[in-house]
Amino acid sequence: MQGPVDMPSDQFVVLDGVRLHHLDWGGDGEPVLLLAGLGCTAHVFAELAPHLSDRFRVVALTRPGHGASERVRTGYALSDGAEDARRLLDALGIARAHVVGHSMGGGEASALAARHPRRVASVVYLDGAYDWADNPTSKWQEETPGPDHFASYEDYVDHVHALLPDVRGPAFDAMLRSSVDTRPDGSVVDRHSGPDFAPFVEALTRFRHPYTDIAAPALAIYAIGDQREGPEAAWRAACRDRFTQDTADGRVVDLCGSDYLFIDRRDDVVSAMREHLAQRST
Repeated sequence: MQGPVDMPSDQFVVLDGVRLHHLDWGGDGEPVLLLAGLGCTAHVFAELAPHLSDRFRVVALTRPGHGASERVRTGYALSDGAEDARRLLDALGIARAHVVGHSMGGGEASALAARHPRRVASVVYLDGAYDWADNPTSKWQEETPGPDHFASYEDYVDHVHALLPDVRGPAFDAMLRSSVDTRPDGSVVDRHSGPDFAPFVEALTRFRHPYTDIAAPALAIYAIGDQREGPEAAWRAACRDRFTQDTADGRVVDLCGSDYLFIDRRDDVVSAMREHLAQRST
């Protein structure tokens, strides 16, 4: 998984007055829409998307306030993200798509499937089938923002890798480069720090998946690991149980890996996704 990846050119579309960034890997098959997690951009799917575009048309959206997408003062809720996804489908002339969501993007996928069932052929959750409103820990509410200025891009990368030591590769690198502004003196500013980002975190902490309102078949791929213990582990298990119980047509796959399992367990994720999408294709 090391080495450069073929990245489609950045594209932009104005949706409900907001200029949003998206990537399109092409493909002639049924559409697949990829929704990134909190703090991520469409570039994070740079290694996953090419392994689907031989069979599907693959598109990824960068939500407002992330990467090169325009910042907003309202519309932080996951239901707002779902409507942005619907508007992108409209703008691209896509009537119906398989919707894949990583982390927070999984919540937006759920909201889209519940609100607009005719637009969603199936749902795939990439470690995104969690009810964050039920999280018993206070890490989301009490987490202090990290620095937003760094002397160089290399310093910024070192900072992120210290927080996520197990995540590496060209897709992650592409996402990091899309997440900063570089100044003339070589210093960089993290676009995902500070008060502009806090409302997205707050919106995430209020979200529970509307599984009982979703008719589309769903695949939940969970990252599991022994490092998760105590209340955090119990909460994750409860979320998994609720997905299984409340989803009308759901399937679960467990993989040992990080929250970015579509990077560090890419081949296994691709295999599970291709099987799911093939079964749900018309």
